[in-house]
Amino acid sequence: MTREEFGFGPWFREQFDPEHGDGLTVARVTAVHKGECEVSDGESTHPAKTTGRLRHRAKSKLDYPTVGDWALVKNFDHEDFGTIQSVLKRKSELKRKTAGRTTRYQLIAANIDTAFIMQTLGPGYNLQRLERYLVMVNESGIEPIVLLSNSDLLSVTELEETVAEVHVRMPKARILAFSNTDRKGLEKVGDLFAPGGTYCIIGSSGVGKTTLLNNLLGEEGDLFTLPVREKDGKGLHSTTWRELITLDNGALVVDTPGMRELGNLDVNEGIDETFDDITTLAASCKFSDCSHVGTAGCAVLEAVEQGVLATARYNNYIRLMKEAAFNDQSVLEKRDQDKKLSRFYRSEQGSHRKKGGY
Repeated sequence: MTREEFGFGPWFREQFDPEHGDGLTVARVTAVHKGECEVSDGESTHPAKTTGRLRHRAKSKLDYPTVGDWALVKNFDHEDFGTIQSVLKRKSELKRKTAGRTTRYQLIAANIDTAFIMQTLGPGYNLQRLERYLVMVNESGIEPIVLLSNSDLLSVTELEETVAEVHVRMPKARILAFSNTDRKGLEKVGDLFAPGGTYCIIGSSGVGKTTLLNNLLGEEGDLFTLPVREKDGKGLHSTTWRELITLDNGALVVDTPGMRELGNLDVNEGIDETFDDITTLAASCKFSDCSHVGTAGCAVLEAVEQGVLATARYNNYIRLMKEAAFNDQSVLEKRDQDKKLSRFYRSEQGSHRKKGGY
């Protein structure tokens, strides 16, 4: 496989002059382990580590190499480890807020063309979570496609109604239902993976990501899978690190661990893209700074009252906007807010104690 077939297109070629490469090899990061990477030029794969200089210059972990990156590697085919000297500018970054209350990013993959967002039609089906994934993908500037797995669990009528429900919440999204069990719709899913394209399959654990890849890989498929808990439809993590997989037709797929918590940081553009119908309605609000919550003359609320805009879609929009606004606050603002809340709680507790004591 040539570098071009491995995804090295014009965007990256313009950033690298072979005549001034100083013995560096252009290679793609295909896997990331603890402190180590695997890099490939399309023909062979070798281990590599980042230089101390690269780590020192990094403003955050977002600047560290991730799966899908194109990097300049010294001693690429060395017997020991090659060294990643620098990372070429990315076309796209798929990232999310880290687990917990801290507002930091976790970079999932880079230079993705299309992200397949998988949601199960069995236990664990959650439209709100699906919408959050869509916001994250739209914010990254990546084309989203929604895959609904386990279609065999629903009747034809139920499946049609569910797909229609998703269309109402996500009117612009491309949606395809399939089953890993009876393989219905699987061929259509496979046709979406074009040679030379880089794809990412994201979704919570247990939705069938690894099983889908096994099916697409055919007889050579040997990715490890784990069962799903029947009680809540949640799965165990069968993918413990991110890696770039090459399908038989030359399509490139980043396999990612399931994400149990999704946070959104600086996602105004992604929210606007995902909820563009609400953005259009907002242009008709009486006030330009309308919060769309209990505001007179709000066109968005009027659409909800008239049934033009689904209540569930509106509620999720408001929830994500509030979360984004909170994450946009500075650290000092958040500390000040936490102090005010603490004083309020102490005041309330003191008031209750006085009432109980007298």
